[in-house]
Amino acid sequence: MSKSKNKVTGGFVMMPHNLIESDAYILLSTTAKLAYMYFKRDLRSGHQTNVTLTFGQAKKYRVCQSPDTFSKAKKGLVGNGLLDPVDGGGLNAPAIFDLSYRWKKFGTDQFKAVPYKTGIGSKYFKTAMADEAKKKKVLKARYPKRKLGSTTENTL
Repeated sequence: MSKSKNKVTGGFVMMPHNLIESDAYILLSTTAKLAYMYFKRDLRSGHQTNVTLTFGQAKKYRVCQSPDTFSKAKKGLVGNGLLDPVDGGGLNAPAIFDLSYRWKKFGTDQFKAVPYKTGIGSKYFKTAMADEAKKKKVLKARYPKRKLGSTTENTL
């Protein structure tokens, strides 16, 4: 038998044994476990730490079909120490997470809980547009190719 038949082609997602055998991973929902693999799939280099997975991607990859289920999966990954929130996203901007190794101390008194960052949901649009920092974030997410200057903001 030739060796080329056993060769792995394409990319792969590495899942260390100590991670998949940990309580932090075992106690996750099936949806959260699958979502985590797609978060890790977002890594493009060894130096990248930020990962994203949008609800649209999760739906496409059949991770889940409901935004509530997707939100629960992300909260589980943060709660068990596999991801750390960087930006909650929302209104056309994806949530951004850092891969975390807090899971190694999950279930011990050394485990540090990190709060989940919620995104700016559509029902909070008026509130977000009243806050200048959130307004810039929303406009940048919705119009990434435009330069947001005083004249551009007035025309939007």
